[in-house]
Amino acid sequence: MSRVSDDYDDYGSSFNNEAAFWDHRAKMALTGKRGRKALADLREALLALPEKRLVEGALCTVRAPERAGNDWQRADAEEKVSSEGEGVCAVGAYIWHKRVKAGMSPDEAFDSLPLLLDTDSDITETADAGQSAGLTWTLAYLLASRNDETYGPYTPEQRYERFMAWIDERLQVAGSA
Repeated sequence: MSRVSDDYDDYGSSFNNEAAFWDHRAKMALTGKRGRKALADLREALLALPEKRLVEGALCTVRAPERAGNDWQRADAEEKVSSEGEGVCAVGAYIWHKRVKAGMSPDEAFDSLPLLLDTDSDITETADAGQSAGLTWTLAYLLASRNDETYGPYTPEQRYERFMAWIDERLQVAGSA
């Protein structure tokens, strides 16, 4: 299950050329100076992860059942951990690494991350969390979407490898421009 909603078609466009504006923001988020720096920081965060894997459908599943707030969330967390294992998504890795660099231990940083399981949140909450950690909202949304939609069908280890390759390609292309 994904945190990305397909309901946007039901709402229609808020204004003329809304899709063109989104495409422009997405391009700038990935190729602008701030975006390239964020991608480099994300690459550093992924390399720092204790396990080279990215989960789908949640911000963080590390010790998720113990951190769940109630019985139904605990059950959802147990199901997610049994299918994906423990870990973070790409945005979760970015936030986790920022907290570790700020002085938290790796375990404290994992425990400080919200679960944001796909059963009780959507991708916009992940984008909000990424924005709070310093990403642009657009870039956080794009990263979460890539994590869950583009690489969703892969294993957590394959998702990690594909994300690293994509970031390396983006940074190389941006660096040569």
